[in-house]
Amino acid sequence: MDEVATGVYALSGLKMGRSYLIEDEDGLTLIDTSSPSASQGILDAIGAIGRSPDDLRTIVATHYHFDHTGNVAALVERTGATFCAHADDAPYIDGRVMWLPMQGIAGKFVDSGKRHYALRVDRELRTGDSVAAAGGMEVVHAPGHTPGSIALHARGRRLLFAGDAFMHLAGLMLPPSMSSHDLVEARRSVARLAELDFDIALPGHGRPIVGRANEKLADWSRRWLA
Repeated sequence: MDEVATGVYALSGLKMGRSYLIEDEDGLTLIDTSSPSASQGILDAIGAIGRSPDDLRTIVATHYHFDHTGNVAALVERTGATFCAHADDAPYIDGRVMWLPMQGIAGKFVDSGKRHYALRVDRELRTGDSVAAAGGMEVVHAPGHTPGSIALHARGRRLLFAGDAFMHLAGLMLPPSMSSHDLVEARRSVARLAELDFDIALPGHGRPIVGRANEKLADWSRRWLA
């Protein structure tokens, strides 16, 4: 676990998907929950910073995929946290709409997990809504990977929790086509995110981008996504 900014922790050693823990005086906020069976690792991370599971107040999923929502049920049951996701992804999360078919190994995981994915979304988020963590985070709709993909922009802290709007593995990259609803729209979302003011970008897969992150994202977007 790395503290990438004061009170903001990038959790490691989970499964697929990167989770971030935000510590404020009045409680904790978790951004994404990794893939199933990682809940104990998240609870261990909470303990490692000297907090109790009961301090977890809010869980935000940046989109509906299993590697971001896989431990919501277990964590909500243990902590009583409020679960938030964008309104456009809520039907995929609560079981009203079937997930986008995937190919290969990812598809196998999703197909096997879909039968027991019927999570209640306590708060449906929309563009401009605020999440009370890290000094206040604005919900930014960033569709493409999924209809309700979001980023969270902590303007005062110059942080961007990017979900899977883009990844930072072997450099910056778009999310895989096999798991994305609309890559054309995903490109547009990246360009819009690059216009925001942030110094640190925290993607759902790969390493945090620390220092001039919006400039790096804007340059990559102009060079490769235009």
